[in-house]
Amino acid sequence: MWPPEEVVSELCLRGDLWQAAPGLVGMRGRLFDLARDVEMAIAAVARAETGDEWRVPSGIAFDTLETAQYFASFPQWLTAASHLSGDEALLEQVATSASPGASARRCMSPASAALSPAVCYHIYAALAGCSIHERKLMTAEATCWRHEGDRFAPLARGWAFQMREIVFVGTTRGAEEFRQRGMVSASALAASLGIETATSEATDPFFAPTARGRSLLQRLKALKHELTIEHYDGRQLAIASFNNHESFFGEAFGISLLDGSPAYSACVAYGLDRWLLAFLVTHGPDAAAWPAIDAASLMELIPGGH
Repeated sequence: MWPPEEVVSELCLRGDLWQAAPGLVGMRGRLFDLARDVEMAIAAVARAETGDEWRVPSGIAFDTLETAQYFASFPQWLTAASHLSGDEALLEQVATSASPGASARRCMSPASAALSPAVCYHIYAALAGCSIHERKLMTAEATCWRHEGDRFAPLARGWAFQMREIVFVGTTRGAEEFRQRGMVSASALAASLGIETATSEATDPFFAPTARGRSLLQRLKALKHELTIEHYDGRQLAIASFNNHESFFGEAFGISLLDGSPAYSACVAYGLDRWLLAFLVTHGPDAAAWPAIDAASLMELIPGGH
């Protein structure tokens, strides 16, 4: 097991990894190739569950986040999307400023949308008001944004990062069966990549006191689990989560079953950057030591894979 800081340092020295700003990383060369291989392996697991792949927007409406009760749950993570107005005098001021970047920041319009903090909110919004016959299963990958103050660490905790989610909407039983399958498949994928993991109960970091009650319910009902790796010094890092939302989003977005009852939902989320880091701390930063990743072959090792 390699220390993550040592791996990141080596990748940065090679020029394969760099930070454009705190929490914003780029990659190239063999590292980028590896990232794509990991991405394809995770996508193969998702497609074994469903062939319904979505492309969700990069931004999300504040109204959608309000419906999802995001502002009572995780407002500490929110990143907004702003822009410069079309006012010519304002644009001239920015263009002729001695420091146009600083001037542009001062002249930004109020945010009209947020940058997506998760994939699944888009899916619930798209299904709002729908009636579901037994179940719907879909998957999507997108860049997600969560600002966590000064806690940024390349690949481990980014302001922007790639996430693949598989989302179930349907019956109570179906939601939990899907979540249990997700835990088995993610653990099997990690093992096939040589990554040692553990699965444990977890809770979300809810912000508002009213939302923290949901944290207690999560723990009492074991509605959230995480797949984690343990670093050489005992630190743990979650690389996937398995969440049963019960009827929360069905009620919030008016998604129902044919009998009129609220639909249940569950999601399995893979943090792609963290899976890449888990592979690197397991096998090291030297590309010559990396085992080949073939998504088709890996699927033979995963329950239900084909």
